[in-house]
Amino acid sequence: MSLERELVGLGGALEMPEPPDLAARVRAEIAPRRRPVERRRWALAVALVLVAALAAALAIPDARSALLRVLHIGSERIVRVDELPPVEAEPRGLGLALGDEVTLAEARARAGFELRELEGEPEPDRVYLGPRGTVWFLWGSPQSVRLLLAQTSELTVGSPPLFEKLVAQGTEVDSVSVDGRPGWFLSGSPHVVYLLDRSGEPVEEVAWLAENVLVWEEDGITFRIEGDIDADRALELAESLR
Repeated sequence: MSLERELVGLGGALEMPEPPDLAARVRAEIAPRRRPVERRRWALAVALVLVAALAAALAIPDARSALLRVLHIGSERIVRVDELPPVEAEPRGLGLALGDEVTLAEARARAGFELRELEGEPEPDRVYLGPRGTVWFLWGSPQSVRLLLAQTSELTVGSPPLFEKLVAQGTEVDSVSVDGRPGWFLSGSPHVVYLLDRSGEPVEEVAWLAENVLVWEEDGITFRIEGDIDADRALELAESLR
């Protein structure tokens, strides 16, 4: 009994440290590992919501048109407008835009880049050297175009595009792939094409109503194929360029 009393007294006289807060330490260790995971999950959830919202918007034609206001591809600028400006049906502007008529051999020599030709098609009826480095192959005549192929070399960095296409509600603008490269196919109601000057302003007297057009860029060259053709035929012609 005396030993027990002495031990109890000794215990009361000793200064014991406060017990550690193990729960707080465990929470502190766990929290840094959980926060990045939670942030990633939150970011993923937000991204999924945005993707779903965008997909829903693109499924609605009017919303898709609203998103597609201005597109740039190579030397071309495509602008969706509510109403097209008045343009004469007579393709006088096309004749002005084509430039100087030359021989095919002269065009090859003066183009400054290697011209490509449509395999399986006859030589073009006319060849033109246009402004700012565009070479045009025309089958038919400027007044009655059967097929038109334009090749435009890469423009100077920072310079405005060469052509502006104005499309209204009746014209469809569809994304396509040309040998794995992105392009656009414009079809439906004719759209207005303007030649742009070096400041990027439309040249009013050089405008024409264009038919269905395929536009894409490859190795610094902008190609456009225009005519009374559907997307499949346009892509077939594009893939035959040699």
